[in-house]
Formats: sequence, structure tokens, C-alpha cells
Amino acid sequence: MKDQDNRVLFVHGRPEDGLVLEGEVKESGYSFTLFLASSCQECLELVQKVTFHAVVSDYQLTDGLAVDLLPWIGNSPLIILADEGFKGAAINALKTGAYNFLMREENNHHFKLLPILVAKSIEQKKQRDELENYRTRLESLVEERTTELTDMYLRLQESEANFRNIFNNTSEGFVITEYDFTFLEANNTLLRQFGVTREYLAKESLINFLAPSYHALIFDRLQLIMQGIPSGDLEIEIVAPLTGQVIPFEINNVPIIFNHKKAILTVMRNITERKSHARKLFEAIIQTEEAERSRIARDLHDETGPLMSALKIYTTTFMETSSAEKKNKLAGQIGIIMRDVIESIKEISNDMSPHVLVNFGLLAAIQNIINLFNKGLKIHLQSNLVDMRFPNTIESVVYRVLKELINNTVKHAQAGNIYITLEFSDTGLVCNYKDDGMGFDWQAFVESKTKGMGINNISSRIHSLGGDFEIVTSPGNGFAIDLVIKTSPII
Repeated sequence: MKDQDNRVLFVHGRPEDGLVLEGEVKESGYSFTLFLASSCQECLELVQKVTFHAVVSDYQLTDGLAVDLLPWIGNSPLIILADEGFKGAAINALKTGAYNFLMREENNHHFKLLPILVAKSIEQKKQRDELENYRTRLESLVEERTTELTDMYLRLQESEANFRNIFNNTSEGFVITEYDFTFLEANNTLLRQFGVTREYLAKESLINFLAPSYHALIFDRLQLIMQGIPSGDLEIEIVAPLTGQVIPFEINNVPIIFNHKKAILTVMRNITERKSHARKLFEAIIQTEEAERSRIARDLHDETGPLMSALKIYTTTFMETSSAEKKNKLAGQIGIIMRDVIESIKEISNDMSPHVLVNFGLLAAIQNIINLFNKGLKIHLQSNLVDMRFPNTIESVVYRVLKELINNTVKHAQAGNIYITLEFSDTGLVCNYKDDGMGFDWQAFVESKTKGMGINNISSRIHSLGGDFEIVTSPGNGFAIDLVIKTSPII
């Protein structure tokens, strides 16, 4: 959502603050549509007519407190502007439902920070809503899948021959037990996973193979099954009868009729590999997030820290001097520094979510990267994308992978040229990347226990989209990677 589409309500207790904030919003580069109210009552009248993306309010208003606005503004983030001495009250307001707070400063510097805080709050609210939508869709997908499995099992009961065919040839483990978990039947897959025979299972109760910590959960779900209700998907751990190996399974219990009596059909899927992949992906995500946090902190410290220190010095000098001529010079310097601060923050923000990628697409964003790096080496780009747009996740991953690759080449490869081909074909989005740098021993890198974050990030990002890639490199022969992501243009 563009800044100008973001409607922000400022509920102030001081009339002059509205004008100050309007000026700071214009200087900040954010084009918010700003609405003003001077009381809780005016706020109520406005929110009945307009939906706001964020609300900023003084803690104390003429006819109430900022927290009194919460029932009216719905899900809009509430940012409280508190006077010195009210920090504790502002913190308590956060517990009540406020989104954030900012302490007033005598020199009104807080108004310079307020547009940034508002923009950040709106973006965080948007991301939180997207996450909630994703969770809802995921729950719906899980429910649909469970329903599909239940329907499949009901159809299997209608035909014994079809049931036997599927039962004995499926890749998932099937086992049928009585309600006391006495063994009745199992398919070949489950026997292989357990490493036992049907005769062995016939002498055992399958509950004995379950890790003890899951017994209570299974007996709770048994009550549902006895009422004719499927248990739903459960993740449990089974202790292999002969080896003692602990194996993670995803199971689903369904009540059926077997040999003219009630029984339980349990579908068992070995999820050892899935657990391993999920753990590696989670670790890669955490490492990526930590690296990104460190980069942002470093950028803020290195880029804006010195500027803010200089701004403080010039501002203090400006306040203390009485010379009009000197004040004019200092004001000019302060303006230059403020411009540099804003540009630095824009650059940091753009690196987190590149506006070129969002507004103009993948090809334009990659060309923008090339323009940034195309000084110390030559980068050659060939593409047939033109104005093609792809799903946001696809564009973001390909953009960041290419940025990581170019960054690695610049830092480590001592290359003179980079060749990039980015094309859409029947196989999907295809990217070929190659440099003429020093290369490295790929096999030794794969076997190394201390792999670089760059390649790990690239691998996890491509695999997260179900994509595939191949790397070819050796000492003295440059570095090349070919990647393919199955997708279709949306424009």
C-alpha cells in the first residue's frame, strides 16, 4: 500500500501540535493523509466516517485518555504520545491494547521520529494481518485435507477388493486394530517401517510401541473414535519393537468396520525426513533473520549514528548562539544533515523492501542492483521478462538470491565479469548466473562443517519455493549456478 493511501488520525491535546506534525510528515517523505481531532468525541465522529490505518494520540485529552479510543478504532494501531512523567502510564496502555508509544521531547524532536514510527506500525500491522490470513488459509487447507482422507476411507469400505489393493500398495503405513489396540491387520509398508512380521504384531498391543508421553493423548482421541469421529492428524513417536529406534510419525485414526466389527484404521506417515528438512529450514531462517538484524543495526549505527550526533551538536550550538548570521549558517547545516538522515533511512528501508521490486517488477529491480554494482566489474544481463510480473514471494526470493550472488562475487571472487540470464519458459522461471572469478572447491565446501551463510541462504530460499538449482565451480574456473522455479506470470 502506498503512503498516500495510508490515513492517519492525530488526536491532540495541543492545537499547535497538529501543524507541527503536518510539517514533519511533509519533510519526512511519507505522504500520509493526515486527519486531526482535538478530543475523544471528535475522534469518535471521525472513525464513524473514515477507516484509519493508524491513530496517534496524546495520552491525556480534554475529555478522556488515549486508551478510551481503543474500542472505537478497531484494529488500527494506536500510538500514544506521552509527556515526561507518564512513561509508566504509557507502558500500562500497551498492556491494555495500545500498539506503541513515544515520549515528548522539549525540542519537539519526537515529531521527527513520529512519521517513521507510524510507517513502521502500519507495515507491522499489515504483516501481522497477512500472517493471520495465511494461518486461516492453512487451517482451512488442513481441514479440507482431513475431510478428503475421511471420504477416501469411506469409499474404501464400499469395496473390499479396492480397499485391499490400496491398503497393500500405498506408500504410507496402514494398520488396523481393535479399540484396545490389539493388532488385526497391517500393510507391507508398516511392516517394513517397524521391521517386524504380521505374526510378531499379532502377539502385541500396538500401544506398547508408542512413546509413553503420548499414551494419554491417544486415549483421549480414542473417545472421539468410539463416537465415530476421526482423530485428525497427530504427530507422535514410535519406538521400533526390535531396534528401539524412536521414529516420528504423523498418524490419522479413523473408525471403520473390519470383518463385520468396529475397528480403528490408522494411517502412519514416517516424517523423519520432513522433520529434518523443517529443522534445517528453521535454522536457516533464524540465521537469516539474525544476519538481517545485525545488518540493519550496523547500517543504523554507521549511517545515521554520526549524522544524528552531528545534528545534536549543530542544534545545541544553534540554540545557544545569539548571532543571526551564525544561526542562518547553522540552520543550513542542520537542513543538510536532516536531508542526509532521511536519505540514509530511506536506503535502509529500501534494502529491506525494495520499492523498485514492488512497483516495477523483478527485471527492473535486478537492473537496479546491476547499476549499483556495475562500477568495479561488468555485469551482463539477458532477459525476456520485459513487463512480466510474478507472485510476490517468487520475485522477492529471486531478487534476493541474485543480490546475494552478486555480493558474493564482488567480495570473494575477484571477477571481472558477471553474466546473468533471466528468462521465463515452459519449465518456469529460469536463471543462469556465472562469473569469471577465482572459483572454489565445491565438493570441499559441501563437506565442510562451517559453510558460509550466503550459499545456505540461497539454498533455503530456493527450496522454500520448491525450486531446484545446480552449482558448478572449481578453483580458477569461476562460479556458475542454474536455478529453476516453477511459476507462471500474473501479468
